[in-house]
Amino acid sequence: MAEFIKDLSLAERFKISLLSLLASWFVRLWFGTVRAKIINRHIYEEYFLNNRDKGNVVIASWHRHAIFLFYFFRNIKNGVGMVSRSKDGELVVRVGKRFGYDFVRGSSSKGGGEALLAMIDYMNRKGAPKFCGTAVDGPRGPARVLKKGMLVLAKETGSYFIPLASSGTKVITFHKAWDKTIIPYPFSTVYIEFNDPMIIPKDISEEELEKLRVKTEKLFNEMTDNMDKIAGYKG
Repeated sequence: MAEFIKDLSLAERFKISLLSLLASWFVRLWFGTVRAKIINRHIYEEYFLNNRDKGNVVIASWHRHAIFLFYFFRNIKNGVGMVSRSKDGELVVRVGKRFGYDFVRGSSSKGGGEALLAMIDYMNRKGAPKFCGTAVDGPRGPARVLKKGMLVLAKETGSYFIPLASSGTKVITFHKAWDKTIIPYPFSTVYIEFNDPMIIPKDISEEELEKLRVKTEKLFNEMTDNMDKIAGYKG
């Protein structure tokens, strides 16, 4: 997985490789000063830091706060994410590889079905517990509306599905972005909440899955609003 997309020229590949080196260095320098406070830390420790026998995990969040979370989970082994088949996506992949991630390429708008099957295959491989994460309202929104792909992934692989929300005390907000992307300022504090893990039955009906999707979307929004309140973020 995570080879360069085929239609890139040699010059484009060199440029992306160089940019990824500079970007990874910059991200470490910037986010290395940010303090993370974890709500429900026992879930983080039990299912991520010390997960030897719990099994695979699908971690999901809104696209809004994905940039810092991308950095936050950098030391989790056997992590894989879904990234679009674009030049911008290629840069994300190159940076992510420097943080220890692997990737499948695709999105809900292009190649999503193929990417989901690749994700399922990855998570079903034998060996140590694996971790899959992506924004569940991406890649283009609408913001804070949950797409069911990661629920399906958790269902098909018997993985734990863990909702996640985040906010920060002092952040840059990209108001013109469809997701209102937030990035924490250096030396600020980010709050991260892990919700209780859930197992989705393999025999769940489409109707029941849709009800779960709606219920989980509401949960994500409640968690996000709560993190904003704790952090004092006004949008």
